[in-house]
Amino acid sequence: MRTQNFMEAHPVKGFILFGVENMSWTTIYITGKTDFREEVKKKLEHSDQRYMPGFIENSLGETTHDLYWLDGRTDLRAFKEAIGGKLIWKHRLRFFDNLEAFLLSQQAKTENEFSEREREMIAGMENIRSTSYIL
Repeated sequence: MRTQNFMEAHPVKGFILFGVENMSWTTIYITGKTDFREEVKKKLEHSDQRYMPGFIENSLGETTHDLYWLDGRTDLRAFKEAIGGKLIWKHRLRFFDNLEAFLLSQQAKTENEFSEREREMIAGMENIRSTSYIL
């Protein structure tokens, strides 16, 4: 009868049982113009990156963002390369490694948006411009 090692029977990427190898995790927040989460997830599943997916509640539903924890030995550049430049450009992804910068970007995004009244005024100006005639 062969005794099987627990790690052979249950291989876990980047984890050694009972803390023999201490791992530090870096939190990465990602935002994008369009919903990128499934595509990023697929890219990362087929890469050799050591990561754990996270979850950020989105109460407004207007912005798309995601959270990942990276192995401390993985740098942000390697993580971005695993996702791919085409995907980053397609969804205009932005990466943040601290919560403060992420929250500031979310706050700036809401401050730069026009209110309903401001949008009505802009539409009125565009109508005036399109109906005016040069004499």
